[in-house]
Amino acid sequence: MNDWIRIRARQVTSFTAVAAAVLTAPGVVEAQRDDEPTYRRLLAQVTQDYLRLGVLLQTVADLQIERSAPGGNGFNISNFRVALSGDLDAGFGYFLQTNFAASPAILDASMYYDVNSNLRLRVGQFKAPFSREFLIPAQSIDFVNRAQGVTALAPGRELGLSLLATSATGSVGIDAGIFNGNRTIPNGNDGNNFLYVARLFGTLQPVGTGNGETTIDVGVNVAHSRDDEATLPGLVTGFAGSRTLIGFDATSRLGATTLSGEVIVAALDPEVGGTRNPWGFHLTAARMLTNKTQALVRFDGLDPDAGDERSDLIIFGFNAWPTAVTEFQVNYLIDPGEAAPDRHQLLVNFQFGF
Repeated sequence: MNDWIRIRARQVTSFTAVAAAVLTAPGVVEAQRDDEPTYRRLLAQVTQDYLRLGVLLQTVADLQIERSAPGGNGFNISNFRVALSGDLDAGFGYFLQTNFAASPAILDASMYYDVNSNLRLRVGQFKAPFSREFLIPAQSIDFVNRAQGVTALAPGRELGLSLLATSATGSVGIDAGIFNGNRTIPNGNDGNNFLYVARLFGTLQPVGTGNGETTIDVGVNVAHSRDDEATLPGLVTGFAGSRTLIGFDATSRLGATTLSGEVIVAALDPEVGGTRNPWGFHLTAARMLTNKTQALVRFDGLDPDAGDERSDLIIFGFNAWPTAVTEFQVNYLIDPGEAAPDRHQLLVNFQFGF
């Protein structure tokens, strides 16, 4: 898996990265490779065209003086992943990934066929092409957790088939697919209907400024399904009815500064009960302090449209990469409705991965 050997590499839309969208940390890996001979030897052993091995271990400390968040204070293994991928003869390839800290353990199990350098067919279990933040690999996201709206509303991993097409330069592309629509449980469709998903993405031409070039990546996501037993984490379980999702995301980079945002809106029309329109968003600003450290701030909101108030979070973050295979993330979460510091939450992610 190419993305496992590039910590926070620049967003790519080429087929060599299995169309994963990945954020930038300028020079982190490149600068460290020259200083880390053991890491270079490791890559030489586990990175071949036909077989690439990736490992990810994340241990998270979760602390809150007056506990109001789900769970309790303490430590947990949020991810223990092993991934295998490779490009084989005649345009075929595969991607397999398991998480021993989750159930079911199989995350991805897919094969793909490159019709040509700009057209890829993929089938199996993998991430449905919806939401830029969801498509970013777990080891490369900005914060310890993904945004509330992305977790609750994005379709997630699905069983199905997709077709990815990009322009000759890779600056514009579309990824569309048909899926079961009930994530990966059970291993089959919960009915006779399907989930249809499409993501249109592109990079706007760089705009020159006195401080360098600004690049802007944008994406538009749409999805629709008729469900018999779908789950939207934290919102509804066993949903039966019509589900429509629309999302928009944008990321702008100028030198060491990155600004990004995303909004996802859902229309849920159940067979029994009233229509709901939950929606979520996030706005994020990040700046590289050095080639190994980064400071971030995010405003994250989710409105479940269920009679409850919108769930808002202000998150201050700090990321550090001591080596090419280690990362530390510190997140300080503030609920604007809970001003008391003893209700604030601290998350620390200790990460090892290649």
